Amino acid sequence: MRMLAALLVLSSFCLHKPLVAAEPVRPTAKILCERAEQCRQILKTNIVSFYLPACVDQKNGGYLEWLDGDKFAPTGQKFLTLQARQLWFFSTIAAEGIEKDAALRAARSGFDFIQSKFRDSVHGGYFAMVSDEGSPADRRKHVYLNSFTLYSIAAYYRASNDPTALNAAQSLFRTMEEKCYDKTHGGYVEFFEENWTPILDRSAQSFIGKGGTKTYNTHLHVLEAFTELYRVWPDPLVRQRLEETLLINTQTVRLPEYGCNVDGFTPEWTPIQTPENRRASYGHDVEGAWLCLDAARALSNSPRLLRGWAEGLVSYSLQHGYDNQHGGFYNSGPLGKASDDTNKVWWVQAEALVALLELYKLSGDVRYYQAFEETLSFITKHQLAPGGSWWTSCQADGTPLNNLRTSMWQGGYHNGRAMILSAALLDELAKGAK
Repeated sequence: MRMLAALLVLSSFCLHKPLVAAEPVRPTAKILCERAEQCRQILKTNIVSFYLPACVDQKNGGYLEWLDGDKFAPTGQKFLTLQARQLWFFSTIAAEGIEKDAALRAARSGFDFIQSKFRDSVHGGYFAMVSDEGSPADRRKHVYLNSFTLYSIAAYYRASNDPTALNAAQSLFRTMEEKCYDKTHGGYVEFFEENWTPILDRSAQSFIGKGGTKTYNTHLHVLEAFTELYRVWPDPLVRQRLEETLLINTQTVRLPEYGCNVDGFTPEWTPIQTPENRRASYGHDVEGAWLCLDAARALSNSPRLLRGWAEGLVSYSLQHGYDNQHGGFYNSGPLGKASDDTNKVWWVQAEALVALLELYKLSGDVRYYQAFEETLSFITKHQLAPGGSWWTSCQADGTPLNNLRTSMWQGGYHNGRAMILSAALLDELAKGAK
């Protein structure tokens, strides 16, 4: 019976079932162009105008992370992940020619602050947290946090051509290779003390995952960082590690009996068998789908080689975690079952937009485009905050859960990137449409 149940689950991914409820309609070139412009307007009015230059800490450098009412204000500390994500965002919009001079100034502020305040000049790598002024507040190190730093520094080099940035990116990659790479089992040890002694205690408070484990979440963002780095520095070892992390993200973290990924693994890559871990994160799976397609392109491999894998992964999220009534994706759910966490988080909706357009481009299946339309409609109606930015989380019907719209985890990275890439994909699709 158990084998029969597994086969039935597997067969559900192979049947050509509707991904969304309504009959899909193929978009015209006019519609695609209109949606591209809509994405650019959201980027301009709800993201760029919200963060630039308001979040730049004019006193200390780097970026302010929280709002006091409607104004950015210091909180006493700065978190490496948010500082790196904002550096990536400002570098990327500068490279796109959006508010280029102001964006480059904002990016420079972040780069200088990260290099002078977060970087460990003794042991290498970057601390987790510093004070507003830049004194180390948490000297521990995590590969997730350092991967975002690598991602952002490579993007800053792409925008500025500053050789100091390329040198910093190369140095961080080499530190990660020396201190974090698991030569026996592959992938990366994730959590460390200041001197790179691994933290193996699973009860230790971490940022991502538990001490002594490996996570899909961290390795997805290692892939993301290596993709960005390889495009500006096509080093053979970077390529080798990018190929390995692509393998991890398409094969190792996937549960074949369900067709989705889980987050937590032992160092030997055995899935952790706890109820908390035996869940699907729809946002990470849709994000992972398009990030892996992009990594394949960076390696000069055809994304079509990953089409079946990508469609299977996203189809799982559409089957179990998509809201056919209101549009958009829920947060998470138990394996093989409908979602039981139906809140809609800003970054999940953002990443879904890119994944759905990538799969529509790859497959021509208009049902992916319909899910894109419905998700964008949900965002426009409910996720955009009237005062700028996106509500952090909403109920299934779009009612905001609270008044949060920026934090130490939420900057312009997820939604800003989604608007930039969605607009570009829509423009590309419009050229081939009637």
